[in-house]
Amino acid sequence: MRFADATTPLWTCPHCGHRFVTSNSWHSCSKHKLEDHFKDKPARVRKLFDAWSDFVLQFGEVTVIPQKTRISFQVRVRFAGAVIRKNWVECAFWLKRQVKDERFHRVEKITARDYIYYFRLTDESQLDKTMKEYLREAYQVGCQVKRV
Repeated sequence: MRFADATTPLWTCPHCGHRFVTSNSWHSCSKHKLEDHFKDKPARVRKLFDAWSDFVLQFGEVTVIPQKTRISFQVRVRFAGAVIRKNWVECAFWLKRQVKDERFHRVEKITARDYIYYFRLTDESQLDKTMKEYLREAYQVGCQVKRV
C-alpha cells in the first residue's frame, strides 16, 4: 500500500464528506452533531470542551469532526480529540515522541515513535504553557510536518 505525503490531496468520502489521507479509507461514514455530545451534561462540561476546542484551534485551521462517541480535530490527519464525560472532558492528542507528565492517566504507544496521550480536563488551568507546547507539536503531527 502506498501512503500519501503531506503534498498529496486528501480523499473526500462522497457519502459523508469526511477527508482522509488515503483513498477509500474504511470509516463509519456517518454524520453527527456537536450538540448531541452535550445532551444531559452539565453546562460546566460544555465550557470545558469549549476551552479545549479553543486551545486546539489556536494554531491554525482545524476541522472539528463530531463522531458517534468522540469529537476529533483534523488538519491533514486527526491529531487530537475529546470524549465528553459526565463531569470532565477526556482529551487526547498524538505526538511522535514519548513525554512524561503526571497529568496523563493513559498513554498508548501506537508504533515505536507514535504515542497518544490522554488526560482528564477538569479545570481550564490545566491548559497551561506546557500543554500548549504539546498541542503545538500535535498540530504539526496533524499537518504531517516532519520533525528535523
